[in-house]
Amino acid sequence: MLGRITIGCLILGMQLHWCDTVRAEKFRIATKPSQEKRLSPELDVLRHCNGRLMGFCKRGKPIIDVPKEQTNTLRSMALAVDESVPQVVDRPMRLLITYDQLAGKPTTATLQTAGLKAVEDYQHGSFLIVEPVETVSAQTVETLLNDEAVVHAAPDYVMSVPSNQTFRMVEATADTETPTDPLWSYLWGMKNINANKVWRTHRDASKVIVAVIDTGVDYTHPDLKNNIWTKNGSHGYDFFDDDNQPMDEQGHGTHCAGTIAAEGNNGAGVVGVCWKAQIMAMRFLGPDGSGSTADAVKCIDWAVANGAHVLSNSWAGPENSVELAAAITRAEQKGVLFVAAAGNTVNTGNNNDTNPYYPAAFANANMITVGAIDVNNAAGTFTHYGKISVDIGAPGVGIVSSMPNNRYAQLDGTSMAAPHVAGAAALVWAKAFATPAQTPAQMTRVRDLILQNARPVPALQNLWGYSSPARVPGGVLDLAFMVEATPDPTTPTPQPPVTRRFIERRAVIDPTRLR
Repeated sequence: MLGRITIGCLILGMQLHWCDTVRAEKFRIATKPSQEKRLSPELDVLRHCNGRLMGFCKRGKPIIDVPKEQTNTLRSMALAVDESVPQVVDRPMRLLITYDQLAGKPTTATLQTAGLKAVEDYQHGSFLIVEPVETVSAQTVETLLNDEAVVHAAPDYVMSVPSNQTFRMVEATADTETPTDPLWSYLWGMKNINANKVWRTHRDASKVIVAVIDTGVDYTHPDLKNNIWTKNGSHGYDFFDDDNQPMDEQGHGTHCAGTIAAEGNNGAGVVGVCWKAQIMAMRFLGPDGSGSTADAVKCIDWAVANGAHVLSNSWAGPENSVELAAAITRAEQKGVLFVAAAGNTVNTGNNNDTNPYYPAAFANANMITVGAIDVNNAAGTFTHYGKISVDIGAPGVGIVSSMPNNRYAQLDGTSMAAPHVAGAAALVWAKAFATPAQTPAQMTRVRDLILQNARPVPALQNLWGYSSPARVPGGVLDLAFMVEATPDPTTPTPQPPVTRRFIERRAVIDPTRLR
């Protein structure tokens, strides 16, 4: 029996896959909820099994080294175990230590005894980012627990978009259809949500700021450059490289931005849901599409602090993060909408109610979680769903949009569905409020207008839309209501069965889902 045991490896974005060096059928492990509420499940396992944190598998969860005599203990704490060990990714191994601002911070002595060095004190989020001097061991964890200032400790989880994206390049050619954008005929999604009917009277959301939190945005792209947010010469911020030039080196973020607000009727490429809007480029994912939880948190806080009304999020990681949840709550308190892709598992999908993925499964009032549909109003074969945890569907199969270096490509995924809703939110916000502002009242009205006016699709009625604030079982995004007078979202409407929207990691997970 091998001495090293691998703890999980999940990705959420366009697709869900295991580490490149591991076959899905040989990789069967998931952690139960932590027995110690101040620890993530991985660190709790480390503590009880006298293990060491060795690093992270590519785009996944931590890898720990467990003494052979501790394997039975490990098995008792895990839902499924396989001894195949994936390659450790070459990136700094970090922990996030949350503290209470009023109660004080972990002492220097605690960190030294734990074998940790502080990298950053992120006071806005009340957590320390730390690295081990040598390794993170069971003794490291015990030392942290002995300091009452430690509210919670967890790995700095890897967040990502998928590494196996297939960018199907599309060439722009002349077309006689309206608008004048040459790839208009490819944009079935815009017609599906009835955006083209709304554009006759409502297409300008130039006062609304939509932050694309992703791999960055190519802000020089001819279809985007006139719709890019700018302040003091910056178009957003890059927390991956720690500078104010959030240029996209991967493509995913630029594709999302084009769906939201590629300039309309400009004779170039595609058109977004909004012909005019302000795209704020926020980068925390690198060229390989991965980044850290800490940097995702910083993107959220920076975008909110700089005036964003809508946050578009087509990425995720393997676990519930206390720090990420707190950042979304801070955005909620400011009145900022958080649109999240529900996630994808190739060919099978996934029920997020029973096997949650984050941030899609968070229950904040400012969240809209989006599943994907195809041109026939059927659920994408990959889309995640959940009556409680997913709110609405939107086009996410065969979506053509902008790519870096003046290019265009077709992609599939809930990563493509979420920007349709983010763009719709901007358009609704601009129509509902002459002066868009970060207020909970404005955010709630925009959210409710989108969800209460979803178009019911009978074939989707068992997939999503049953839990408040969602109001339409099997609903898909539809902007046709904007052609008429904007209804008052406080008007009573038939309500689906409402279940408190709270998701926790369950003790029962089908190991065949872990692929």
